[in-house]
Amino acid sequence: MRITEVKRHLDGRTERFDCYLVLRRPHLAVVCFDHEKQRRAGGYRVPAGSRTYGFFWRRRPYVLYRIAGPDGRLIAHRFDVVENVRLGEREVSYTDLLLDLWVDPDGRARLEDEDEVEEHARRGLLAPAQRKRIDTTRDLLLRRHRVIVREAARLLDESGR
Repeated sequence: MRITEVKRHLDGRTERFDCYLVLRRPHLAVVCFDHEKQRRAGGYRVPAGSRTYGFFWRRRPYVLYRIAGPDGRLIAHRFDVVENVRLGEREVSYTDLLLDLWVDPDGRARLEDEDEVEEHARRGLLAPAQRKRIDTTRDLLLRRHRVIVREAARLLDESGR
């Protein structure tokens, strides 16, 4: 079944990604996006034919992407700090809160876009509650990213992927 991922940005922009549904539960949707063209993201090369699995939990302050090459080998995981996750019948949507955490196949974590968070905060473009959510989620992900990645792997196994 086709499903659309809708990423809302703080500046009002919206991005849409055509995906297909892998797994749905009342509190969770897992989708898959196929990369038709090679690209770079987070310092990683993502070849054409790669797949990204997106994990969207209704009440969690993050989403997780598992990026795998055409051969199925893990390229990286990326966590995005988010708010307002909605799991609809034909779309999953959320508001991106700028900060990302990249995790390499060996489990090493690296934060990305901290400068954007600081700039938005300095300019008053982040509400205090959003800034607190970013900081709290960053700390959670730095502590627990390995556990969450294992949970995601189990979910993919359950789905037959």
